[in-house]
Amino acid sequence: MKPTSMLQHSILLIPITALAGFLATSLQASERAHEHGVGQLSIAIEGNEVEIELVVPGADAVGFEHAARTDSERKAVVAATEKLKEAKRLIRLTSGAHCHLEKTEVASALLDGDKDGHDHAHDHKHKHEKHAKQDEHKHNEHKEHKEHDKHADGEIHSEFTAHYHFHCDHPEKLTGADVEFFKVFPSAHELVARWITSKGQGITELTAKATRLKF
Repeated sequence: MKPTSMLQHSILLIPITALAGFLATSLQASERAHEHGVGQLSIAIEGNEVEIELVVPGADAVGFEHAARTDSERKAVVAATEKLKEAKRLIRLTSGAHCHLEKTEVASALLDGDKDGHDHAHDHKHKHEKHAKQDEHKHNEHKEHKEHDKHADGEIHSEFTAHYHFHCDHPEKLTGADVEFFKVFPSAHELVARWITSKGQGITELTAKATRLKF
């Protein structure tokens, strides 16, 4: 997948002081460009501060994009979350810059989606025992509604979003990053990487064979 000229144009319009806006724009782009095997990496550097957002499709992180239904699927979600918390294992900033990880956040609809599914199954069984015909009608109605949603949107897009905040003692020595993401998540094929620094902005594609970023 090649980044579009529109994305290349939009990233050049982002001021260095708008770190949050830059990351938000990158996340919106990732939603529009959802594709199995393709994640999104956004890096914004201002002074001593480095903000990084990593968006990984559920299929690439755990092998599915629905709420966890089995113990093995729940364990896979937890395992992927723990891996994404290990920022320094995934992204190595220039060592001479002495960057310290200060904050990590990982979020995904897959993390809490199982609760509704469990309650629904319990309620469904209870209603079925009391009102078989009524429950069957609701079940069919619910099924048709789900099929409609799936048809309208193509498929469920559940992703993991990780946010990392680094503080660098010597930001002037921060010249790039080695992205080890593909070693941790071998099912992923590509990351569309975007960055913005006081020196400029850029966008490129990273793969298991091309993991080096130069700012």
